[in-house]
Amino acid sequence: MPVGQPDAFGPPPGGQPVAPKRSKLGWLRFAIPVLVVVIGGGLFLFNYVTGTGSAQAGDCLSVTEFSKAADDPKKIDCGAPEANVKIGARVGGSESCPEGDYDTISMTGRMSYKLCMVINVKQGDCLKGFNSETAGYQKVSCTDPAKDAEVVKVASAADKASCEGTEATKVAVYSTPPTTLCFKTA
Repeated sequence: MPVGQPDAFGPPPGGQPVAPKRSKLGWLRFAIPVLVVVIGGGLFLFNYVTGTGSAQAGDCLSVTEFSKAADDPKKIDCGAPEANVKIGARVGGSESCPEGDYDTISMTGRMSYKLCMVINVKQGDCLKGFNSETAGYQKVSCTDPAKDAEVVKVASAADKASCEGTEATKVAVYSTPPTTLCFKTA
C-alpha cells in the first residue's frame, strides 16, 4: 500500500491514534540534578576560596578559636582587623612546623595539612585573648580593659635578643618567615 493512502479497512477503532502527551514538567527530571550539581560545586568552590584549602604561606586568616570544635578559619585580607594570624608555613599533615612559637591548625580529610601561623600584628597593636589557650587573638583598643597584651616591637629576625631593652614580658620567635614579636602582657 502506498505511503499516505488510507488503510483499506479504515481507521482503527476509536479514531486516529493519538500521540502520548508530554508533561510540561518533564524537563524538571533533568534540571533538578543539574541544579544540585551546580549549587554543590559553587559551595565547594566558595569554601575552597574563602577557607584554608587554597591558603599558602603569607596568606592571612581569621581564627575565632584554636580548638577542634571551632569554626573553620577563613582566609581574609591581611589588612582587615579580623586577620589575626598569618600563615608562616603550610606543611603535610604529619610534618612538624619550622622551629618557632607557631599556633597550628591541622586539617584532615582528602588533603591533610597543617598550617603554622604567626600572630598578625604590628608594633603598637593591643590584643585580647593573647593569654588564652584556645581563644583567637582579637585586636582591641589599647585603652580597652580587656586587653591582655601590647606589641612593643616587631623584628624581622628570629632572635629573642631583639626584645632586649624593651618592656617585653613575653617573646614569640618564628623561623619562617624570620620574625620576633615582643609583647608587654597584662
